[in-house]
Amino acid sequence: MVLGIAITSVQAAETSSSHDSMTGMHADHVMEMGGMMHHGNMSAAEHSRHRAMMKSTKYTVTEKQYHVPAVTLMDQNGQPVELTKRLQSNHPLALNFIFTTCTTICPVMTATFSRVRKALGPDSDRLDMVSISIDPEYDRPAVLKDYAAKFHADPEHWTFLTGDADAIHDVLEEFKALFGSKMSHKPITLLKKPGESAWFRIDGLARAKDLTREIRTRLLN
Repeated sequence: MVLGIAITSVQAAETSSSHDSMTGMHADHVMEMGGMMHHGNMSAAEHSRHRAMMKSTKYTVTEKQYHVPAVTLMDQNGQPVELTKRLQSNHPLALNFIFTTCTTICPVMTATFSRVRKALGPDSDRLDMVSISIDPEYDRPAVLKDYAAKFHADPEHWTFLTGDADAIHDVLEEFKALFGSKMSHKPITLLKKPGESAWFRIDGLARAKDLTREIRTRLLN
């Protein structure tokens, strides 16, 4: 059962020139990553929908309760990871869902995580990040390890996870991140303070500076 509390809608104040700059950054990232990945048979309509998501700076923050399923996944080094234990981190935690052949919102979300770590500076060591693949058939550990390296992910503080299809389905279903096919996925980031059961759910493609602010305000202060 998921409980929604205190929904906040956020629209970052910006000029049209700054919005254009941000859109350009998203587009540049997609072009860069496009050389590394394929589209995974994304339809024109699905691709267009993701492009539209990338142009928006709006996001919502909702406080929710989730029951993390007792599944064992694999990290980018092929090591088994009990998800319940991994998400019961002693550090503040940021979680998202990606897949490596995505050329629209996933590389942007992953790049945002990377930029957040840089923006946090020394405080980045206080934050754990977890990225779970929604395409476990293709995204095996070696693929995730290569993908993580492209974004200079620090393996000590940023874990990429995959697993069997049923386990990933259970995770996505519990976190309300199941939207049919992987091509219909939406940008979601989940934040959690250590020792607390509540999660802050961010729906929308938050920019790095906005996500950094949310993490500092909700997790690190």
